[in-house]
Amino acid sequence: MKFCVLQARLGDDRAKWKWAWDRLPSKRRDVYFLPEYLLASEAEGLGTGYCALAIENEAVWLYPFLKCPIHPIDKTIEEVDLYDLQSAYGYGGPVVNRDGEDEIFLREAWRRLNVWCKEKHVVGEFCRFHPLLGNHHWAPPEMRVMEDRKTVFMDLKTYPEKIWNDSFFRVQRNMIRRAEREGYEYHTLPSSKQMSWFAPMYARTQDVIQAGTETRFGEAYFDSLVQGLGEKSWLGIVKKGTDIAAAVLVLEGAQFAYSHLMAYGSERATAGMTNFLYHGVALEAADHGLSALFMGGGKTKDDKDPLFYFKKSLGQGRQMFYIGTRCYNSELYDLLGTQWEKQHGPRPAGYFLFYRL
Repeated sequence: MKFCVLQARLGDDRAKWKWAWDRLPSKRRDVYFLPEYLLASEAEGLGTGYCALAIENEAVWLYPFLKCPIHPIDKTIEEVDLYDLQSAYGYGGPVVNRDGEDEIFLREAWRRLNVWCKEKHVVGEFCRFHPLLGNHHWAPPEMRVMEDRKTVFMDLKTYPEKIWNDSFFRVQRNMIRRAEREGYEYHTLPSSKQMSWFAPMYARTQDVIQAGTETRFGEAYFDSLVQGLGEKSWLGIVKKGTDIAAAVLVLEGAQFAYSHLMAYGSERATAGMTNFLYHGVALEAADHGLSALFMGGGKTKDDKDPLFYFKKSLGQGRQMFYIGTRCYNSELYDLLGTQWEKQHGPRPAGYFLFYRL
């Protein structure tokens, strides 16, 4: 087996990374597994983008991640710098071609990564698996894999026809017509040169909804993302007159589109505006030949979560989102936890990287 860990910002490494990505089946050649996607988080200062790569005969295995420095409360906790591994915001995890699904091959790839992690003083690992690929099935036995929440997608192969005929979309039809009566118009824009207004609008939206740090991104993130992905990113916008009422940054893989991040020009979405925006994006993505528009889940795991309740009225597709955790050095992990608890009290349940709070 040939095994290496590639760094996203290095040109030669990036070329090897893309060479391996090109050898995946079409459905698995997804935007979240490209080096440019990791580089956006790196530009935001969230970690350094890497990808572990294993190749044996025709089998290919890729595992992109951010290597993130840990800043312990007690600086004397360890003489060397400590790190953890995290999927970039969105979805990630391992991805393989058909031959790469072999159990023996997978086990050896993960073993090689385990050795690398211990050499690089990695304490733990947090993985966000890809709901549409079900790649939690390729996780190592040592990783704890857990259901997180249900997610929603639109089937674009049927949406353009079913939206006007299927009773499931009755509310969606009414909201689209209402938005049109209110004077809203949908437009698609290339994402390049648009981040100077989208990034501040997104930041204001995050302030209004009192979002946590996980979904807050600055202009450096957006500039890196759209420059790196090029035509794989675009904007769907809804305007009323000359004002942009809502906008969503859409990312494209080989088969799937994603409503990645959304911003509003006003504090309150009205008159079916968001329904109308998703409708326009779905039609555009279908016109690009994509098979699904993925919208994610709710703000919480609750099936009655208002955001999830809204999204599931837009599409009939459901997939479970899984997360995974793995500890490489339990002694250091517990020491980080003890120090954190001295300042903050008991560690929160179900939050693996709690020492970052």
